[in-house]
Amino acid sequence: MLAACWTLRYLYLLRQRRRAALPPRFRPLSRRSTWAREAAIIVLSIAAGGSLVFALVRPQARLTTTLPQFEREDLVIMLDRSASMRAHDVSPSRFARATGEIRTFLRNKPENIDRVGLVGFAGTSVILSYLTRDLDAVAFYLDWIENDPQTLLGTNIGAALKNALDVARKDDRKTRKIFVLLSDGEDYGGEVSRQLAVYRQEGHHINSIGIGSDQEVPVPELQPDGRELPLRDEGGRIVRTKFEESTLRDLASASGGRYVRSRTGGDLTRALQEIEQGERRLVGWRTTTEFRDLYPWALAAAALAMAGLWLCL
Repeated sequence: MLAACWTLRYLYLLRQRRRAALPPRFRPLSRRSTWAREAAIIVLSIAAGGSLVFALVRPQARLTTTLPQFEREDLVIMLDRSASMRAHDVSPSRFARATGEIRTFLRNKPENIDRVGLVGFAGTSVILSYLTRDLDAVAFYLDWIENDPQTLLGTNIGAALKNALDVARKDDRKTRKIFVLLSDGEDYGGEVSRQLAVYRQEGHHINSIGIGSDQEVPVPELQPDGRELPLRDEGGRIVRTKFEESTLRDLASASGGRYVRSRTGGDLTRALQEIEQGERRLVGWRTTTEFRDLYPWALAAAALAMAGLWLCL
């Protein structure tokens, strides 16, 4: 129909041109039709009309996506909350940055991470949360220990490993457990070697993340009025701390886990993601099919063709 209308229009223009022939000196002032212009008009007309018809039938594209499926796993986090973790060589502090990065990871946790447990430790260790899907509960305990004004002395990594293993053992679901130890590395307990042997015997990996700079910095102590002053020993000397990675590195190496070092704290989320990706196991593939509408693209093509047609006419 568009081609027929164009043909009638073109014949009409030829007839009118023959009837009213322009003198040669007036031809530059006249907008005469050319083959290129007339060809552009018919092409753009057909493109606009065809695009509108195409849009009216609401076409859809079928998209098939194949996604990997990983084994469901549970995550047990062991978080150091000793006094040295309050040091400010990492902004705003080692501990505040660690809890903030853990929250970020949990908000965007991978689908294959099913439940999360939390163990806090200093000179002693306490199970803060058994394995749960309620991430708000885990966030609550993170807020609680972050705002706890107590100054906890000592670091017993072995006690944390023992409690983390208790969390896994008391779970009646036979899912794989990912153990992540987050600390500044100082250990003053004597249980690490014994717990490491248990982990290796049961086939568990200990993944460790070390946080802290290479500088020796004072350990702050929170006062009742909310101010922070340097922690002092019995002789009145300021207690200082320095990041020590040997224990964390040895635990990961001996158990087949991964060790990641964080000097600024800003890469803790990436470190947790790296550990999770290293521990995941592929169990199969899932194919999904979805249909996507194409009519917006057809309407856009019609609009462009109409704009070009308006310029040609």
